[in-house]
Amino acid sequence: MRKLKLILIALIGLIGTIAQAQKHHHPEKAAIKLVLFQQQNSWNNGSIDSFMMHYWNSPELRFVSKKGVSYGWQKVNDNYKKSYSNKEKMGKLEFDIKSIEFVDKQNAIVVGSWAIQNNDGNPSGYFTLWLKKINGKWLIILDHTS
Repeated sequence: MRKLKLILIALIGLIGTIAQAQKHHHPEKAAIKLVLFQQQNSWNNGSIDSFMMHYWNSPELRFVSKKGVSYGWQKVNDNYKKSYSNKEKMGKLEFDIKSIEFVDKQNAIVVGSWAIQNNDGNPSGYFTLWLKKINGKWLIILDHTS
């Protein structure tokens, strides 16, 4: 009986440990981190086209910056290409994700910082992204970058 009790206690402890591990390992967080890692790599390879694949290709996409609000995927794409017309201006981008919070199963808010190393003074700042899972893919539907 004592042996059964010890096994039962060990099993309960193991189940609690597994539950804690699963709580901290969220596959959707990993998927969102992958989106941002892919964007960072696209940028660092000089490809705004590839970088933009992670934005919602919709006229309802919103991008907020100190210059104001831009509406629509095409406008955001055009703004990036105007501001970063070549690989030298793009420089090297690095993201630092501070938090990923889920509103529900299809919506997440990401807060982080960004820094670019280039010949124009190494700009940096912060961002808040609203990502939505659309057709099985996490896409940025609102980007507030400062």
